[in-house]
Amino acid sequence: MRIRISTLLAIQATQLGSWISLAAAEPQGDGPACHPRPTCAQQAASSKWVVEGFDYHAEYIFTTPAHQNSHGYVNFQLWNTAVAYTATCSATSDQLTDFFYGTQWYPCTLPSTALAGSDVSFRFNRPTGELDVKGTIMCAENGQGAAAVFPAEGTTQLTLTCTDTTWTNPNWTYGTGEFYSDREVKCVPDTCVF
Repeated sequence: MRIRISTLLAIQATQLGSWISLAAAEPQGDGPACHPRPTCAQQAASSKWVVEGFDYHAEYIFTTPAHQNSHGYVNFQLWNTAVAYTATCSATSDQLTDFFYGTQWYPCTLPSTALAGSDVSFRFNRPTGELDVKGTIMCAENGQGAAAVFPAEGTTQLTLTCTDTTWTNPNWTYGTGEFYSDREVKCVPDTCVF
C-alpha cells in the first residue's frame, strides 16, 4: 500500500494541531519553566520585611518657659514577603527628648485577613536610627491541617532626612493661654527592604 507524502503530511499536521489544542487547554503552571509556586513555608524561610512610608515626627510645645507638652510619633506600613497582608504600625511616646530609644516594643495592627496567631511588633531607636521588627508568620497551605508557625525578625538602620524648626512667641505673657514656643521635627517618609 502506497501513501502519498502529501497525505502523510496532512495527517501529521492534523495530529500536531490536536496536540497544540490539548496543550493550550491544560494548565501551564506558574511560569515559563512550569515550576510550582513556592509555599508560604518556603517563602517564610527566606522572607524579607518591607517598610513603607516610615514617618517620624515630634512636637515640643511649651505653654510656659518651664512647662512643656511634648510627644514623638512613628507611623508606617509593614509587610513580610511570605504573606499577603500589610500591618499598620504606629506609636506615640512622651519620653524626652528623642522619645524612642529602642527599649519598648509596640504592637502593629493586622488586617482581618491575617491568620489567627499572626502578630508583628516593632521598636525604634531615634538617636541611632535602628528599627527592629519581629513577628509570627502563620502558614496554612491550601487550608490543609494546622497552620505552621514561623518566627520572623529583622533589623535595619534608617537614615532619616528631617527638618527641625522652632517658633517662639515674641508677645507671650503668662496667663494668656498662648504657647510660649513650639518646636517641630518632621522627617521625610522612608521606605526600605531588609
